Amino acid sequence: MFGPQFGFGNMVFGSFGIVFGLSWWSTFTAVTVGVALGSLIFAGVAIQSPKTGTNNAVSSGAFFGVTGRYLGSLISLLIGLAFFAILVWTAGQTIINVFHRIFGSGTGNVALSIAMLVVSLISFVLAIYGHATLVASFRFVAIVSAGVSLLALIVLAGKFRAVPGGSFLLGGYWPTWVLTMVLAALLPITWGPFIGDYGRYIPSKAKASTCALAAGLGIFAGCWLAEIIAAFATTTFKDPTTDFATGFTAASPLWFAILLMIAPGGLANIESAAMCVYNGALDLHAAFWRVTRAQLTFVISAIGLAAAYIALIAFDAIKSIEAFATLMLVTVTPWMVIMTIGHLMRRGWYEPMDLQAFADRAKTGVYWFTRGFNIRAFVAWGAAVAVGTLFTSTSIITGPLTRHVRGIDLSFTSAAVVGGALYYALVKIFPEAGGRPVASQDEVAIPRSVGAVER
Repeated sequence: MFGPQFGFGNMVFGSFGIVFGLSWWSTFTAVTVGVALGSLIFAGVAIQSPKTGTNNAVSSGAFFGVTGRYLGSLISLLIGLAFFAILVWTAGQTIINVFHRIFGSGTGNVALSIAMLVVSLISFVLAIYGHATLVASFRFVAIVSAGVSLLALIVLAGKFRAVPGGSFLLGGYWPTWVLTMVLAALLPITWGPFIGDYGRYIPSKAKASTCALAAGLGIFAGCWLAEIIAAFATTTFKDPTTDFATGFTAASPLWFAILLMIAPGGLANIESAAMCVYNGALDLHAAFWRVTRAQLTFVISAIGLAAAYIALIAFDAIKSIEAFATLMLVTVTPWMVIMTIGHLMRRGWYEPMDLQAFADRAKTGVYWFTRGFNIRAFVAWGAAVAVGTLFTSTSIITGPLTRHVRGIDLSFTSAAVVGGALYYALVKIFPEAGGRPVASQDEVAIPRSVGAVER
């Protein structure tokens, strides 16, 4: 989880504090707190898949029901498409700006569209080859991208400015600081629905604390370092509001801009984009098993490319990304917290075969609940999303309750607390089927063949 973060499409979330008018040190603290909080929530969902042997969306059927688990599939798909669009867009921007500096080829929408198409096709090919190819290639890409990103601290050191800030996006310091913190937390949290695609390869006897610690430290180190480097680079821009990929390459000498295009602006973005469509196709394949994974991968890639073009080129929606990101957090965070609470309440006990009941016409198993839905989990999740939305504070959307907290965004934190607490209370009042705990997690034998695997 350390390596994938050093791509421009992921690093960009660390630059927003400077863009929003915070000083360098305020941005530094906001990013640190946000990534730490996000990594803690992320670590909570890293402990299920080694026990269930499948991805997080399918694992969520233990708490939301074998039909209700499609909520997780929808959340995963939307996150994957959103990040695919951002990754393809930033990669395209990096390529055309460096090519323009070398060949004078132009930086218009036509050049950008061609570059994005090429990036999408390469990502599609990598995703088709699957998990082993992605992991193997990242052993090289992660090291190179991290190295080039760290080198930026030296190359741009002479241009670094500890900007004082002062012109705050939301009109005040603390609302803007908290919004920056929320966006910094977005990166580790939105990896949560996908950790099961890799955690399912962890031996079932691995301790939950070991899995949580490894995943949490890996995601924190990668996200924090990547976002801090992005904030550092943004202080060197002539205009902090310049698009991150454009500003980073423009502020760099040509030789270093070429390295940025090859590694964090190119290969790392392509790898992460491939992971997005691979994860999305793998998850949907569990529902649409009559369609091949290759076909699903192509469809998701095409939709992601279309979304990138329409939203980011035609409508320039990147300027409202903080609003979209906040709403994304409000929906995914309580879903993750409910899964973590449920796992701990059940002491890591699952019926893995019953998690696959959605593929059985008989629709049997302990996770059937009420017509395939666990009403307790959905009530908790729905209430959490409603409360989180009421506490949302962005430049576009402001919830009615924010005025009672001086305009500070408590969206995903309130959603996490309400979702987790309400789910715990409802399970205590109305005990669930399928929640039988065992004395020791190590006594549970999980078939390693169980899961949403390529068929």
